[in-house]
Amino acid sequence: MLFFWKNWNTAYRTAYWTGLVLLGIALFGMIWVWMQGLQNVVRWDVLSELNELPVSIGTFTDGLFDYAVAGKSYIVTEQFVASAMQVNVGAARLATLGICLGLAFILAAVTRLQRWPYLIAMSALIVLVATFRLEVLQLPGFLGTALGGRLPFVLAVLAFGCVSYYFHAFKPDVSLPVRLLVFAGMALLGWLLVDRLAGQRLPASAFVGYALPGLLVVALGFIFWISTEIIAALVYITSVTRTNRSDGSGRPLGMNNFLLISLLYLANLLLIWLSNTKVIDWNPVVVSPFILLLISLILGIWGFRQQLRQNEAFLSFRDAGAFLYLGLALITVMTVSYAFASANDPLIEALEDVIVYTHLAAGSVFVLYVIFNFLPLYRQALPVYKVLYKPLRFSLLQTRLVAAVLAVVIVASEGFFPFHQAVAGYFNTVGDFHAATGEVRVAEQYYGSALANEFQNHKSNYALASLALTQGDKVTAAYYFKQALLKQPSPQAYAGLTSVLLGDNLLFEAIKMLQRGIRAFPKNGELQNNLGYIYARTSVADSAYYYLAAASGNTAREEVPQTNLLAFWARNPRLVSIDSLAKASEARSYESYEANRAALAFFQNTADSMAVQRPGWLDEPLTPDGLNVARFARLYNYSIRNRTADTTLLIVLNRLGENPANQDFTDDLLFARAAAQYYTSSKRIAFELTDQLSRDNQRNGAFYNFITGLWMMEQGLNRKAADILAQNADTLSTYYRALALTKSGDPLVAQSLWETAGQNDPGVRQLAEALYGKKQPATDLEKAFVLLHDPLLDQAAAQRVLYRSMQDENLKTVVASALVRRYLAAAQLPVAQSWYEQIPQEAKLNGYAGSAMTLAYLRLRNAKGEFDQTITDARQPVVAAFQAEKDLIIAQAYQAKRQTAQSRHYFSAALRRAPFNAELVAAAARFERQNGKSEKAYKLVLEALPLNEQNADLLKMYALLCLDLGLNDYAEEGLTRLRMATSPTDYQAFLADYQAKRALIEKQREAFQ
Repeated sequence: MLFFWKNWNTAYRTAYWTGLVLLGIALFGMIWVWMQGLQNVVRWDVLSELNELPVSIGTFTDGLFDYAVAGKSYIVTEQFVASAMQVNVGAARLATLGICLGLAFILAAVTRLQRWPYLIAMSALIVLVATFRLEVLQLPGFLGTALGGRLPFVLAVLAFGCVSYYFHAFKPDVSLPVRLLVFAGMALLGWLLVDRLAGQRLPASAFVGYALPGLLVVALGFIFWISTEIIAALVYITSVTRTNRSDGSGRPLGMNNFLLISLLYLANLLLIWLSNTKVIDWNPVVVSPFILLLISLILGIWGFRQQLRQNEAFLSFRDAGAFLYLGLALITVMTVSYAFASANDPLIEALEDVIVYTHLAAGSVFVLYVIFNFLPLYRQALPVYKVLYKPLRFSLLQTRLVAAVLAVVIVASEGFFPFHQAVAGYFNTVGDFHAATGEVRVAEQYYGSALANEFQNHKSNYALASLALTQGDKVTAAYYFKQALLKQPSPQAYAGLTSVLLGDNLLFEAIKMLQRGIRAFPKNGELQNNLGYIYARTSVADSAYYYLAAASGNTAREEVPQTNLLAFWARNPRLVSIDSLAKASEARSYESYEANRAALAFFQNTADSMAVQRPGWLDEPLTPDGLNVARFARLYNYSIRNRTADTTLLIVLNRLGENPANQDFTDDLLFARAAAQYYTSSKRIAFELTDQLSRDNQRNGAFYNFITGLWMMEQGLNRKAADILAQNADTLSTYYRALALTKSGDPLVAQSLWETAGQNDPGVRQLAEALYGKKQPATDLEKAFVLLHDPLLDQAAAQRVLYRSMQDENLKTVVASALVRRYLAAAQLPVAQSWYEQIPQEAKLNGYAGSAMTLAYLRLRNAKGEFDQTITDARQPVVAAFQAEKDLIIAQAYQAKRQTAQSRHYFSAALRRAPFNAELVAAAARFERQNGKSEKAYKLVLEALPLNEQNADLLKMYALLCLDLGLNDYAEEGLTRLRMATSPTDYQAFLADYQAKRALIEKQREAFQ
């Protein structure tokens, strides 16, 4: 009957089911750690590396030239790094718990034996406990020193022995479930006390390590005991009566089928043996020995019951046998599981050999046992399985003795190599314990002893390589990693050796090692990722892409090679459409991946390329921990790419920059904050931050000066930009400085700079030669440049001749619009009107040129007093670069119409976009002064004046506002500065107004007194 426990009473059923559940959990755990393999003790870590990538963090144009604000973004590249070999402390704890419970089951069952079997069994258990070497637990005080440290062993024997004998001799009527509960409670309580009191930091690891020999003996005996269960199951399959579809009866499969199936099973075992011993050099498709162990163990639950029932032995299956089997099975499974959990390959191989040899020897002999004893019954088609353990000629005991001898012969034929592997496995386990407690030298000795017994075992070599790395000994580490690859290579060992080679800058040797690893493990994504990572470093683009793409489908952490692929595309933007790639790349929660997605946004061409995904953690409370590489890269890229106002971002950047844990990123965080301020908030703060970054910065000062200079040119602060760029000595900064000086009206001062910048650039040289009359302007760009910036070309006729020779309608529109503005500022309305009429009205213009034309038209309307027309026509949209100027024109139209509220609204909108534009600030200050808000006007001027130190309009307004506010000394200072900034005629004209205003103020003061 399959569910034989159905007729047991509740207590026995509950106890037995508890044991089955525990065994099932143990089997599941064994399968799990078996599947995990080396990852039980060596994990794949990810090493992230931060890489700078030159990008344009912003662009703008003045209609003639396009300006790219050259900065940097960060991409993250990642490689898998095999960790040092860890000690699986959790597995040791679980194994210890399972062993304690297994011993409890065994003790409970042993107490039901008769006198002499009981004494023999208890003696065997005492010897077993003696092999556990409990003294290594180092119990405190008297417990750890008495009897040479053997007192824990004596106490354990006395406690469990006395209780066992009490149940056996004095209380035989106590049910087995109660005994089981008592022994389980004692075992668990005892272990909890030891775990609390032990001087060892890791008592479980110490216990399993030193108890391994005794546990292996138990496991070996149990494996041998159940090694016939598969053959016994075949006897059942081939001798059970089969149901015939027609009449309800049928003959069994019979002896021939039994022999065929048995021979196939034994052939599988033989092939495993020949393959393991390298007698054959091909890998046959065979069933794993551990699968055979699992099958035998499960079959043994019923098989052992049949043995006890058919033999009518002294041991009752219900009262003792079932629980004895569960206890032995639990100890065996925990021993095998710990071998897997610690990746102890010599011990695993030894157990594998034990399974193969015992199953091969016992299976072969058991087949003969069946033939000799039950051939007549097979011929009669009788159910042999019912009398399988009631032999007629050859006894079961004789069968097991012959099988044991045959198994020993097989082991001896190999020079007892499995025994040496088991010894190596024992030394590895003890070495693990000492490595976990930090006793490096002792651990090295035990691992060395393991190598003396099995010099090619992976466990010892990898562990010694790990210990060498922790001590900084790369040479020794490389040696042991190579040794680990001899017999049982692993991807982790290849990765470990590669890391050592890369650490010594042996790049090509590392590539060759990874190529060997991929040949051995063609589907290992970690090695493929690392090889792609190295190829990307060496600019071998096709190989880098191939391996990174292959790795994505071969690793559980596909986000790592995907991150590297994005970094690859960011480094090679010309190889693929970045816009298409950005759309195909789905958002992930992985920080490194998102950091690289943000970096890719710098290479997009689509209209919405400015939008990047905002990190969700910005809204979470900040922790005192520092930023990791991935999180920093994502934050930095978002900060300099984002164009949407984000107050939280500015607060987070400030706090992170103040955190000492982020000192490696201090400058970058400050620059990210500056960029965020410039593009979304306060440009003044942005300039202050970049000035702070560049001051006394020998390494990156020029970089920050360059960006500041371009930002100021974008804001029209050309004079200030030239001063900032003067601190740099590179050719590009010299070129932009020359351009800034030229645009600010000082082409003569810029001439030497143009010559320097044009030495190695023919285009710049020809542009400068055209500007300074050394050659006739040839291209439309040269002509436009001369028309706008040559101070000697001031005759209308000459200007128009040059203008008409231009073909580019966009450039013609930009030039004519600029001249309209220039002549309007000089109060020459007819000339300005004539230039506006030169603009090609029907041309298909780009956004910038069309906006320039729109603003020229609106300025003309204001100049003619057509303010309603200005307001009506201002509905025409313009590009962002002209929006502040457009708001200014509208504000001036409303101001002329005396509509103060509307005028103030547009002045405010314009100032938010261009707070340092001299024309705008002067106009806004004049408006506020006229409306009795001199203090507000003063603040506006004071904000913009430091960046427009030589602007005459601002200096005039500053002097007048100082007078309004009674700041006469400051007014005089402003007057002095104005004298240096403007022409004598303009100065004298203003001086008359200034003195009249001052005289009026003094007169009013005297009248008040």
